[in-house]
Amino acid sequence: ALSNYMNIFYWELPARDIGTLIFIGSFIGYATGFLFSARLHHVFDKRATIVATAIGLSVFPALPVILRLADTFPENGSDWLLPAIVVFQIFSSGCGSILNISVMSALADIADENEMRLGHRQEGTLYAARTFFAKLDNSIGHGIASLSLWLIAFPDNARPGEVESSTIWWLGMIDSPITIIPGLIAAVFYAQYRINRTSYERT
Repeated sequence: ALSNYMNIFYWELPARDIGTLIFIGSFIGYATGFLFSARLHHVFDKRATIVATAIGLSVFPALPVILRLADTFPENGSDWLLPAIVVFQIFSSGCGSILNISVMSALADIADENEMRLGHRQEGTLYAARTFFAKLDNSIGHGIASLSLWLIAFPDNARPGEVESSTIWWLGMIDSPITIIPGLIAAVFYAQYRINRTSYERT
């Protein structure tokens, strides 16, 4: 929800660079995740894949801001700024793609196990619940973003380069690294998934 604020006011990217970031970073990341998901499931259990990519999806988007806070990231206006952000966007999108595919696949395995234990199928309930909570999560995220902008008194009709540095600092902190925390909590819950290759084949 804060990505436009970050791109325009924190990184001060021009419109063409924002388009490049979204297209190249997202496309390459999601395509790579799509191509490698099945292979990862052959090498690792889905639980390990899900937990690792959940952590990656939490950490990679936050690293540019963390590195900026440590004075080790390209400055705004630098020729290296956009490529650096794109690289982290590729890793973030890749983790998001693999995570989403893995979770959907895991839900199918849960449906199989439930049928064996309970005697009836539940895919509809499982996928409907995930879709509902994804929409709820999205709504809560936008609400938190709006509240955050109000708390840091982000100005109306703001222009890039003219917002107070303290406000920009808080914008970066709220977008990341603070957002790593709920992502890591999600990874802890994902780690409770217990179906492995042996139990899957037995089912």
